[in-house]
This record gives sequence, structure tokens and C-alpha cells, in this order.
Amino acid sequence: MDRSALDENTLWRLVEESAAGAAGVEEQARRLTELLTARTPSEVVEFERLFAAQLARANRWDLWAAAYVALGGCGDDGFDYFRAWLISLGRKAFEVALADPDALAGLGYDDEDFGDGEWLMYSAAHAYEQLTGQELPPAESRPAGTAGEPFDEDDWNGLVLRFPRLAARFDLS
Repeated sequence: MDRSALDENTLWRLVEESAAGAAGVEEQARRLTELLTARTPSEVVEFERLFAAQLARANRWDLWAAAYVALGGCGDDGFDYFRAWLISLGRKAFEVALADPDALAGLGYDDEDFGDGEWLMYSAAHAYEQLTGQELPPAESRPAGTAGEPFDEDDWNGLVLRFPRLAARFDLS
């Protein structure tokens, strides 16, 4: 597979292009699917691999704790959707959140879709199926655990203190 045809910069450009003017993540996902159907099947496979790599980069306990605070709880599937949503915000917001999860409070986004990027997770699969009539092969990925120190779900006050901007943004004090 020629991986040079679609790289990480292209992934972010496609994500950001699909977000421009979209009324929520579901519309962004439809736009992303359309953008991907203009690509070759191998490029769609590579997009999925790169998307999975970004999901893996965000598979961290500190981000999960921030999602837990902002969403008032967050299970395994919810954290997957949260990380996809974080990608939907674009490269700059993604990198800001990785550097400081509490900074999520100040990033621009639509509260209605906050934390729910599930639809975005299926864009490559839908595009691949439209292009080939077949299911998208699974992304090459090494199973990795969540990085960092787990948080204590029962220590709500500690979490609110750890993420004061998110707690204030979502009126959780």
C-alpha cells in the first residue's frame, strides 16, 4: 500500500474540511464520508489506520477523567466516542486537549454534540463500502491499554478540583 498518498496532515485536513460549516458531528461525518469517497480504497484504509492512531494517542486516563467530569460519567464506549469527538474538533484543539485536558473548557464547540463523535468513527467504513461494496478491513493496531494513572470515579470532589475549568464550564462545582 502506498502510504505516502494519505498522511497525517491529510487526515487532519479532511477532518477540518468536513467540519467547516457542519451543523454538528453527524453532518461532519457525512461530509467526511463524501470526501473519502473521492479517494482510492487504499487511501480510505490508510485514513482509518491514521484515525485509529489518533484515537490511541488520546487513550489516556487524564483525558478519560476530563470526559468523566464534563459528561457527568463516561464508560468505555463513551470514552471511545469522546476521543473521536475530540478528533472532530481538528488538530489544534486535539493537541491542546492532549497537552492540558482541562483546556477543553475553553475550546470552541457545540455543547449539543459535546463528547459524542460516534458518527465520525464510521466515516471511513461507509466510504470504503461505497467504493468497493465490501467491509473496511480492520485497522492495523496494537492493542494498548489506557496510558497514565487511572482516576478514582468515587472521588468526585477530587476530579472537580483537578479540572476546575471544566467543572465551571459545565456548572459542576
